[in-house]
Amino acid sequence: MSRQGSVVLYHGTDWESALDILNNGLNAKHLLHLQTQRSVQMGPGWYTTEQINVAWFFASTALRAFDQGFTVIEMEIYLEHLESLLEQGLAVKSRIINVLFEGEQIWFHLTAFEFLNQQTVFRPHQEA
Repeated sequence: MSRQGSVVLYHGTDWESALDILNNGLNAKHLLHLQTQRSVQMGPGWYTTEQINVAWFFASTALRAFDQGFTVIEMEIYLEHLESLLEQGLAVKSRIINVLFEGEQIWFHLTAFEFLNQQTVFRPHQEA
């Protein structure tokens, strides 16, 4: 259930990373370690989408998905906070490239992590 005035964004990942985020929040050092092992469209940062099917696709391609399985987590953020981060350039909404489907992503800069950890709600995704 969403809070009034908020939006839910989805992030697909492997189980271990999902549990770490749900228990400890976003960790720039951990994320940088994982992202140096693969190319990322907008550089290091937290990638989310408003489209659950897009999140499931990227969950299935997570580095450790084959070994440990994968899942989707939700990040609920107040719309005014998201808009502020977008205005500051600490978040960018863009089309996803190099995939065979249409999709959009919202990328968050590493310097936004502290704010996101304090102001957003992370939770496991549960099908309705």
